[in-house]
Amino acid sequence: MKASISKFLIIVYLFSATEASQLLKLPLLFSHFVEHQQKEPSMSFGEFLHHHYATEHKDDGDATTDNKLPFKSHDQCWSFVFPISIFHTIQLSQIQTIVLEKKKILISSSANILSAYLSTIWQPPRF
Repeated sequence: MKASISKFLIIVYLFSATEASQLLKLPLLFSHFVEHQQKEPSMSFGEFLHHHYATEHKDDGDATTDNKLPFKSHDQCWSFVFPISIFHTIQLSQIQTIVLEKKKILISSSANILSAYLSTIWQPPRF
């Protein structure tokens, strides 16, 4: 039962949030290929795909059908979020605190600090 529900949810997600819904237009692709083959019997399926997808072809009177072919337009691509809680109980644990010792760092002069040294470049010359 869980497997069938998970497969159903994956299919719903793929067809609603990705371009997998374009695969439903494949029968239109094959019927349009048959129409082109009736007009030009020597056309192969590869030439048909090249004509419709690889090149900008001129309008041959069936532009509306050409625009309905799969992967010619991006439509009905939505994104859904299914909030599913997988945690039944929440266990809280106490966090241990770590105390670090404070140490004094002695610096003899500000010239030893790299940023102070580099900022002296932009000072006017001193004589």
